[in-house]
Amino acid sequence: MTTTDQILALAAHPAPTAEADASLARFAEAAAAGMNSHVVRALRTLRPADDSPAWRAWLSATAALAAPGGAVLGGAAPAAGPVVTPVVCAAAAALGDDCSAAAAAGLQAAALAEAGLATAAGWSVPVVSAAIGAGLAAGLMLGLGEAKLRSTLGICATQAAGLRAAAGTDAAPLQAGKAAFNAVEAAQLARLGFTSSREPLDGRRAFFPLLSS
Repeated sequence: MTTTDQILALAAHPAPTAEADASLARFAEAAAAGMNSHVVRALRTLRPADDSPAWRAWLSATAALAAPGGAVLGGAAPAAGPVVTPVVCAAAAALGDDCSAAAAAGLQAAALAEAGLATAAGWSVPVVSAAIGAGLAAGLMLGLGEAKLRSTLGICATQAAGLRAAAGTDAAPLQAGKAAFNAVEAAQLARLGFTSSREPLDGRRAFFPLLSS
């Protein structure tokens, strides 16, 4: 089983990669193409004045997945698919421009989380695993240390959601965008001192055991 410590180890020496740069470029292209989608217009109507980093992450990830011909995101990185890529990239990019290293670590973390959720029937595995990767990326962008990164993962895990049943509906980009929002918010809360369980992913009654049961 993938462990919390395995994912945290990715934060020890994050480094920019060509794959992460390609992911970020494709994400930016798709997000720009989707900004006029009806899903994004509805979100802007509901929250017209919110310009927080978490909100920007939600909006851009949703836009990327609601874009016409969203296949532009496919294959953006070897370990990332068309759902994971925008969630992780949106969380990293919402907190700064120099985000290749954070995105690279986040994409790797999402891949590890996805491997640990192979038996999660009914859940949208890409969405819930992307939330973990996005949380790590956001925490790195905020310069969090190991303890606060651990809390970030736990805060992400306790909010993780996404249904396979949403595929093909407007709820699909919406739930992925919300994962990016939750990840950025989780990192910000951890920076302010919010805590979570010591082993939020693999501990008893934690993320992997619950979603895989």
